[in-house]
Amino acid sequence: MDELFYNLFSQAPGTDSGTQVSLFAVSALLTFLAMLLLARRNDLGWWAQILAVFAGPIVVALQYESSMLFYAVPALLAGAFGLWRFSKFEMSGRFGRQVTRRDFTIKSLIIGIILLAAFSALRFGRMLTTGFIFGGETLALSISLIAEAAIVVSLIGVACGYRWAWLAASVSGIAYVVVLFSSNPALALLGVTVFQVLAGIYGWFAWRELPTVKAAQEAESTDSKYPPSPYTA
Repeated sequence: MDELFYNLFSQAPGTDSGTQVSLFAVSALLTFLAMLLLARRNDLGWWAQILAVFAGPIVVALQYESSMLFYAVPALLAGAFGLWRFSKFEMSGRFGRQVTRRDFTIKSLIIGIILLAAFSALRFGRMLTTGFIFGGETLALSISLIAEAAIVVSLIGVACGYRWAWLAASVSGIAYVVVLFSSNPALALLGVTVFQVLAGIYGWFAWRELPTVKAAQEAESTDSKYPPSPYTA
């Protein structure tokens, strides 16, 4: 069992580092499941993402590094925001939503970059305030932490109906995989991240046929202008 744990997480079982890596792997797995569900516009995806934050960042912060709560709490609120945002759409089936797609705009890109900078800074935590993250040998660490923040920001974009957010999630996953390959990768975390990349691509294709906000508004306007005749069977 100890050998299996080491092969999966590249850390010795029972150590603080081993526990943290395994928790983040479980968190990444739950985020992958969340992305699959959200690709199908399913509300349960947001609950899976909220659970992912609890399983990884929240638990690690409470047990090892309380300063990480500055990132974990906003990440948790991002999942809650997605749940609230999806509640604005009409139901489709038991847990599905009739999501309308928003077109790409420069404004949405700028907001995404601002959110990415904010979440990345929160993820750096004390490493940013002490200047450690600016060291010459921390590039890989910086990229991995930014990639983690980018997944959260991408899901905020998904919550708002932006199809391009799925590609952003895939790109951040690819960056994370590249960083993992440059070091001694934890196979479990590496595998789950690859699945996240594929889930982002799947979400991109799954949302291609969604009606746009403009089309939905035009259809609603047409329905209100021409009500059904009471004489039709």
